This record gives sequence, structure tokens and C-alpha cells, in this order.
Amino acid sequence: MKSFILIVVLTTAIVVSCTGYMLQTHVVQPGDTLYDISRKYNVGISTLLDFNNIDDPRRIQVGERIVLPQPDGLLYEVKKDDTINYIAKMFFTSTRDVLNANNMEYDDIIVPGQRIFIPFSIINKYQYIPVQVRFRWPVYGVISSHYGWRIHPITNQESFHSGLDIAVSEGAPIFAAEAGEVIFTGLNGGYGYMVEIKHDDGTITKYAHMSHISVYEGQPVEMGSFIGRVGTTGFSTGPHLHFEIRNNDLRSVNPLSKLPALDLMYVIKGYDEDNTSTGGK
Repeated sequence: MKSFILIVVLTTAIVVSCTGYMLQTHVVQPGDTLYDISRKYNVGISTLLDFNNIDDPRRIQVGERIVLPQPDGLLYEVKKDDTINYIAKMFFTSTRDVLNANNMEYDDIIVPGQRIFIPFSIINKYQYIPVQVRFRWPVYGVISSHYGWRIHPITNQESFHSGLDIAVSEGAPIFAAEAGEVIFTGLNGGYGYMVEIKHDDGTITKYAHMSHISVYEGQPVEMGSFIGRVGTTGFSTGPHLHFEIRNNDLRSVNPLSKLPALDLMYVIKGYDEDNTSTGGK
């Protein structure tokens, strides 16, 4: 596998070419907005927030450097025991697509700390679109704690768990379970970094313990929009997403009653487009 790095200095941008993708650094000019930069380079606002430590997308400073990928996409840092197959499932795509995007072969070895590029053109390529229920799965993982009464893993006291915990590698992408508007982003006590999305009928979905938030309050999102990364912020014993659904009177409901069946968490058509496989890690 051959790779190269090429650096080109432009008036307002530095271009770094890597295997399978390029990283550009845009130097903010007077009058620039994040929306302008997004449109100029054909990358999403959420991509810019993901690649840069921007707390408020409405406030960027002249001379600030904004890093962005070409084509539009996300980087994932390999963790111990990760495989390309598992990484592909986290992005709801196929192993072959991930390999092709990174100019890799099936027998190439990946190591912790290595960065894998996932272009948006393949993200959610094989997501399962719910038919009999409202929401899609926001992450691919394993349920580590169900909705209802439980012994809290930190306090060791019996308490009501108002959501569903889905264990997955730190840094895994989180996707909006349905279209709506982002109504809250930020720290919220034991939830840690959290995003709330309000949907058309007033239902609210919550995504908690995030390591990074990649949306802003007031942002409209579609089902499957990238909203941030899995983490361990707040009261957490390990990387996972706490996913919560509250109806229009703010009462929590069991997410499993609104999500596709567990064996439909990940569904991908066979390469001949005639077969369909489902299943776990």
C-alpha cells in the first residue's frame, strides 16, 4: 500500500493530501462565517464542528484556522480490538467501502491510534430505515443497560433508568434517530455532554455522555444526520450512548418500543444486491 503527503500553500488555505482524502486548513478572513466556509468547500457544518474545537459556531475569529476534509467525511481513531468490519458497522456501511475509501486491502493490519477516513458518501449507506416504528438506531453497539428500575452502577442504589445505554467504542459516531431541530447542546450534570432534538410532534430524543458535540442549538437535522461522538462524560463507567425518548408531556418511554428490533440494528445488502445480512458485532 503506497501513501504520500503533499502540502500546498494557498492564499487562504493549506492543503495536505493523505491516502484516500485531503485535509485543508482554511484561514478565516474578515466577514467569513462557518456557513460560508461550509458552502465554499462543500462540507457540512457538523464536519467543521467535528474537526475543530468550536464551542459556538457563530463565533469564529479572523486568522483562525479551520481544518476540513476533502471529500466531506469523518475520521475514526482505531481502538484496541477494533476491526475494519466493526468500524464499518459503526458507520452503517460496508467493510469493502471503508477499505476502498482508504486504499486498503482486506489483509492490511490496523493498529490502535491509526486514523481511518469515512467519507459521507458511504456513511449510512446501509442504514435500516424504520418501517413499523418511528426511530432508527442512533449508534451501532451492544445494550449495556435497559430502560426501567436498576441498581445504579455508580451509586449502587436502586433508581429508575429513563433511557437505554448502548455500549460502543469511544469516538463512535452518533446519528439523529429522526428528523427534528436541535434544542439543547452542552453539559447537563450526570448526562455529561448531551444533545436534545425536538421532533415534529413534540417528542424529544436525548443523546448523552458524548465526547464531542457536532451540532448547534437551532440546527435542523434529518434522520441519520451526524450529531457527535460517543464518550464517557458525566456519570459513566465506560464509553456508551445513553439514548432517551420523551413524549410531548416530557414523560420517558422505553426506547425499545420505538426502535427497530435488535437484529435490525445493522442491516446491509449483499454485494450482489440480492442478499441481506443482519446482526451483531
